[in-house]
Amino acid sequence: MKTLLVAACFAFFLLNAAESRRCNCDDNDDSEQSSYKLFVFGDSYADTGNLLNGDLNWYTRIWHEPFGMSDADHDNKPTGRCSDGLVQSDFLAKILGLDDAPTPQRMRRNEGVDLSSGINFASGGGALVGWNLDTQIDELRKLVRHGIIDKNLTKSVALVAVSDGSDYVDFPAEQADQDKLIRNVTDAIVDGVKQLEDLGVDSVLVNLMPPIGCNPWNTRMYNYTKCDDEKNKITSAHNKYLKEKLDDDESVLLLDLEKVFNKIVIPKTERLFQHRHVPCCETLEMDGGFCGQHDGDGNRNYTLCDKPDDYFFWDDSNPTQAGWKVVMGQLEGPIKDFLDI
Repeated sequence: MKTLLVAACFAFFLLNAAESRRCNCDDNDDSEQSSYKLFVFGDSYADTGNLLNGDLNWYTRIWHEPFGMSDADHDNKPTGRCSDGLVQSDFLAKILGLDDAPTPQRMRRNEGVDLSSGINFASGGGALVGWNLDTQIDELRKLVRHGIIDKNLTKSVALVAVSDGSDYVDFPAEQADQDKLIRNVTDAIVDGVKQLEDLGVDSVLVNLMPPIGCNPWNTRMYNYTKCDDEKNKITSAHNKYLKEKLDDDESVLLLDLEKVFNKIVIPKTERLFQHRHVPCCETLEMDGGFCGQHDGDGNRNYTLCDKPDDYFFWDDSNPTQAGWKVVMGQLEGPIKDFLDI
């Protein structure tokens, strides 16, 4: 009888263990999945609140309405994200099973902040310009050195989202100078990846650049009817160099935003969004204007759509929350395969 009881208990244990393993694949609240640490670097595609708040201007616009209007996770209010809601890093955190995106670095000293799931350094820069990639990674290195972030970075994931084309705003006219700039930008991204690997980060997800010639900033001159093919050549060259330099690195997964965005903004068989090039929040000023801008009398200098879910782009260059949901939905499978989750 005792032998039968032990056997029954052991069988029950195995059954529950098998059930637990099945849940690990599908339940984002599972403790094993949520043990990942996520470190985020890059630009506005991944920033969740690192730019300073203040009176309304181009730099602080993301802390003012109508930004955040679709973000039910944060009471439909502006949170420093360059979108009407969640951005790429938010959806990646969900894929990893985290309850929320990691805390922005600017807010890490706030009372009650928990850095156990990682931290977000992304801001309005590029590989070389602004709060650039090297500076962001150096901030992580300092936090590790001072023991604020655990130096054991096993089971950690880094997102390197240098994607919005900030490095190419002042693009040179000469072919040789163009090629040199693109090589310098991609070299800086590759160097950043190597620095993260040297710090002990297990897995690095690196954005390939989306077709920047298809964002509203570059399609507006064509009344939002077609992409700027010359600008898209920058994307192609940038991604070609990144693939050459990182494709053989087993610790790196290249996230092909060029391919995924093209499926959405240049559809051949189906239209995922009613508006593919027109931004939901459109500035009325060709030069220097921005979503959320007002004149001296408080009147809007922008137009705002009624249904952001019908739009892929939120403003001149950043996707809507609905846009990011579709993009990351298409990348979720490759990410989970790469991380074995």
